[in-house]
Amino acid sequence: MSFIETERLVTMANQIGDFFEPYASERRIEGVRNHLRNYWDPRMRQALYDHIDATGGADLRPHVLEAVAILRATAADKKAYAGPPQA
Repeated sequence: MSFIETERLVTMANQIGDFFEPYASERRIEGVRNHLRNYWDPRMRQALYDHIDATGGADLRPHVLEAVAILRATAADKKAYAGPPQA
């Protein structure tokens, strides 16, 4: 048994995505990314990455997938901006 079931992680990620759904695209994606970065345990993020690698992100909303891709690409940059987009 894993740290947390993948199905539960997908549900949780989509719930975060649902919360940010009304926002403009850039803010929606950034909001999801920030939440996953700031509030999810690293093991949860890794399990989500593993799910995406194994399934292509089955059952994840498109803006959640995009947010995770950005999070993953900036994971090594500890100084990456984690607030709302500056407009």
